[in-house]
Amino acid sequence: MNTQRLERHHSSTHAATVLDRSNPDAPRRSIAKDIVSNGRRLRQRIGVMAGVCIGLMALLIAFE
Repeated sequence: MNTQRLERHHSSTHAATVLDRSNPDAPRRSIAKDIVSNGRRLRQRIGVMAGVCIGLMALLIAFE
């Protein structure tokens, strides 16, 4: 039985991660970073609003 082993050479970067370097002066797009930072800000705002609501409810209960 003859078995052949196919060797594949993988480049260090995936095709989807290759950046276009045609204009090195162009600003880099950081879409993923923006999405993550927007998500963090949204979670912080939700946390603050939840804290404010709980605080107001506690005050209402205390003053009844």
